[in-house]
This record gives sequence, structure tokens and C-alpha cells, in this order.
Amino acid sequence: MSEVAARRGRLLGYFEAVAAACLWGSSGIFAVHLFRLGVPPESVAILRPVIGIVFLLVGFGVARPHELRTDLRGLAVMGLGGGAAVAVLHAAYQFSTDAVGVPTTVALLYLAPAFVAAAAGPLLREWPTRGRVALVALTLAGVWLSVLGAERVPSTFGASGLAWGVLAAAGYALSTLFGRFATPRYGAVPTVVYSTLGACVFLVVLILGLGDPLVLPSTPEAWLLAVAFGALTVGAAQFLFFDALGRIEASGVAVATAAEPAVAAVLATLLLAQGLRPLGWLGVALIVAGVVGVGQSARTPAGE
Repeated sequence: MSEVAARRGRLLGYFEAVAAACLWGSSGIFAVHLFRLGVPPESVAILRPVIGIVFLLVGFGVARPHELRTDLRGLAVMGLGGGAAVAVLHAAYQFSTDAVGVPTTVALLYLAPAFVAAAAGPLLREWPTRGRVALVALTLAGVWLSVLGAERVPSTFGASGLAWGVLAAAGYALSTLFGRFATPRYGAVPTVVYSTLGACVFLVVLILGLGDPLVLPSTPEAWLLAVAFGALTVGAAQFLFFDALGRIEASGVAVATAAEPAVAAVLATLLLAQGLRPLGWLGVALIVAGVVGVGQSARTPAGE
């Protein structure tokens, strides 16, 4: 592959990661409104990936069916390994959002870039450079400032909320590391489809096995929200995320997707009357600086 093609691939991966983050940034808005419409977090945790996998299966089954082919070993690796990581992320995110709200959940979720940077070296042989470590620190500081700077939204860390938030971060980190391992080997399409399908099975067994009833949306508005939630933040965003992991290193994707809390903060300001004080806007600026820094590093092989 020529250097020009490699550079274009890295830049495409960067833009895919940022696009996924922008779609994920709407997750809290969708979740909060579904909670208000009577759909509990347990049901949202199931409905979101199930709707997403329907869109993925139909879309790729029609447009690119040959890319869904894989061997039994690959199916087991993606369905079990990837499915478990994605299921933990989906369930923990919804429970944390219900327990402590969107800002605190996002703050805890974005411990994940630090987890990824620490684990990518020994697990993937992708040792982060000093510059990449600095970008991770910059974006983490930005995330926490954006949370602390939210108006009328206290960052309350109860035991339950703290546990769910940290578990969501662990699930996110595992999903990132798994995606970086699996996508170059099996391809983005099989990785996202079978990981998401595995997650759906895990979530149905786990949540329904605990005795929690599945509560379906009861109004057309709630169904429309649920379908859009699954299609955009799972169907589209998950594919962009895993495809990006096939192009750039795990720590780079983890930092680039930190654009999510900046998008979430802006949407919360516009749609949930949860505005930002100057401290919060400083946090958003730091997040943007970190994400742009990854974009600059994606232009050269040294970024990898």
C-alpha cells in the first residue's frame, strides 16, 4: 500500500471515529426521553442493540451479503468475546444513566481512553507515544470539566452509580481493544454484526433471566425514538467505530471518540435545559483540542 493510500486510510478512520462519537453523543437524549415515556433502563438496554442489529442485518444482508461470511472460529470469537464486551457497555450505560444521569455517566464512561492507552501496549503491542498519552490526559480533563461545568446538574457519585459508570467504562475499553484485535482479522462488517448479535443474546438472557419484564414502547412517539436510537447509535455508529479500529490504533480511536461528551453537552444545553457554565465550555474546548490532536497524528505514520 502506498503512503498516500495509507494516509487516506488513517484519516478516514479518524473521521469515522469522530462521526461515531457524534452519533453516540445523542444517546443520553434518547435514553432520558424513553425513560420519561415509561420505558425502563433494562428494556432500553435490550431494545437499543436489538433494533440496531436488525438494521445491520437487513442493510448488509441486502447490500453486501458476502461480507457476512466467516468461519465457526471467527463466529465464536466475535459473538462471545465481542458480544460480552458490547453487552456490558450497553447494560451498564443505561443503568448508570438512570442512577446518576447523563453527565456523571459520561464522565465515568470516558475513563475508557485511559484504560485503552494502558492496555493497548501489552495486549496489542501498540505502545502509546508521549504525545498520545498527553492527548488522553487532555481529553479526560476536558470531559470532567464539561461535567463539573454543567448547570443544575450535580455530579453525584453514589455507590451504585459509581459502579455502573466504571463498569460502562470497562465495557467500552474492552470493546475498543476487541475491535482493534478482530477488525483487521475478520473485517469490520462481520465484527460489528456478530459482536452486536452476541450482545443482544447476552442482554436478553441476563436481563430477562433476572426477572425484569421487557417493557415495550407504548406510543408511536416512543417507538419512533427507540427505532432512531437503535439505528443511529448502534447500527450506524457501531459500524463506523469498528471500521475505524481497522484503520487506526486503539488509543487514537479512544481519544477521537471523546468528542461524544462535547456533543452530549451541547445537545443537553439545547434540548434538556442543562446548560454549561464557563468551566464546562473550557472542558469542551479541551476535548476538541484532544480530538483535533489525534486528527493531526493520523496524517503521518508516526501517529501510529
